[in-house]
Amino acid sequence: MDAETFHRIALPVSAVVFLLFALVLPTVRLRRRTGREAFVFHRRANAFQRVIGVCMGVFILGVTVWSVLYAALGSAALGVWPVPEPVRWMGWGAVAAGLGVVLVAQVQMGASWRIGIDREHTALVTDGLFSVVRNPIFAGMLWVVTGIAVVTPGAWTWMAWADYVLLVSLQVRLEEEHLLALHGEAYCDYAGRVGRFIPGVGRLGARDVVAS
Repeated sequence: MDAETFHRIALPVSAVVFLLFALVLPTVRLRRRTGREAFVFHRRANAFQRVIGVCMGVFILGVTVWSVLYAALGSAALGVWPVPEPVRWMGWGAVAAGLGVVLVAQVQMGASWRIGIDREHTALVTDGLFSVVRNPIFAGMLWVVTGIAVVTPGAWTWMAWADYVLLVSLQVRLEEEHLLALHGEAYCDYAGRVGRFIPGVGRLGARDVVAS
């Protein structure tokens, strides 16, 4: 099997693995453990939740379609830019590392894990990966999306990457407002110590809390 064939097969397989292990199985696990639903975008704890939820859904669908088209048509037909093979393997490393971070963080978040902002009370998780960054799940997903863009670089994939970064940035700020209102001083102290996506970067100060 040559390298191009491997990439064409591996991309849709990676998409299926991500959907199964990062979305489907954690949703089933949460329902069995607590009887609660994981997808809560539609509950509109914030007015922008439904919009962001729809955009996230469209993004996931787009990545899935892109993976299938890449497997069927190959790089040339989709306008994928040529890059050195070691760079593409670095992309796969980012995908694997990002998926690993997502899965570990979901387990560590336990019954507090949701997709969206839940109107119900959830515990504040600050240990494990959450002691390194406040949003390890989103950070891991950003690694996955970056890896896909590196493996199949092109105008479409990098525009999708920029769109996803924007969506995640908006969602995280909505969640910060929610957690600050829910947990008050405990979240304020936590956010002042721990970075948003990168250790030490994006910590909230007193001015940020007042602005929220």
